[in-house]
Amino acid sequence: MTDFAKDSRLIFDLGMNDGEDTAFYLRRGFSVVALDANPALCERARKRFSAAIGDGCVKILNAAIWDKPGQAKFYVNLDNDHWSSLDLGWAERHASRTKEIAVRCVTLDELFGEFGVPYYLKIDVEGVDQCVLDQLRGSLVLPLYVSVEDCRFGFQYLETLAACGYDGFKLLDQSTVCHMVDPVTGHVFPAGSSGPFGNEVPGEWCSHAELVKLYSSTVRDLEGKRLAPRTQWWDIHCTHIGSKQPA
Repeated sequence: MTDFAKDSRLIFDLGMNDGEDTAFYLRRGFSVVALDANPALCERARKRFSAAIGDGCVKILNAAIWDKPGQAKFYVNLDNDHWSSLDLGWAERHASRTKEIAVRCVTLDELFGEFGVPYYLKIDVEGVDQCVLDQLRGSLVLPLYVSVEDCRFGFQYLETLAACGYDGFKLLDQSTVCHMVDPVTGHVFPAGSSGPFGNEVPGEWCSHAELVKLYSSTVRDLEGKRLAPRTQWWDIHCTHIGSKQPA
């Protein structure tokens, strides 16, 4: 039987980028394992979070999440570092300039083994999100909360998460995050950050079927046609209702 890490005080920030999410998680009193494949972003984060690193509250990992350990080619987007990816086609979208580098790869199982299963798993890893979700399958202990950046594979993400045992879902319109304030800390979410998580995400938890119905009438239809304007984009959040605790 799968258990959920409701008592953990750890968050995984997979796809740390500029560190704004990590900064928020620290303000909420969590320890953070923050991973990014871009060495320049990791170096900036080590300077920004030097005190928290010294206190043992933050670990910065310069690595890519993948389905097997080793090394891989990573493509740093020189025009928009949010689009850097292991997938060249993903990194080069909109005719972006890229730079190829070699990166160390780690698996989710390795991270769970080294640091423990987190309370919340944030996934924003540009083109390999499904690879991370697939690694949740079969785990005896899972994060209580998971979020993943939506893309054209959103229906597949939802199906995988439901198969793992998650039965509560929400959609968070990321274009609205910059207007939100964390009620616990007063933290103002910057534009481009992931925003709140868990029970603090606006709206009620709904079932997988209810979320599919909402998603297919809001984001893209069952044939994959986008319904929403490009100014809107989403994160999919989920939890296990039977273990739900306040965030």
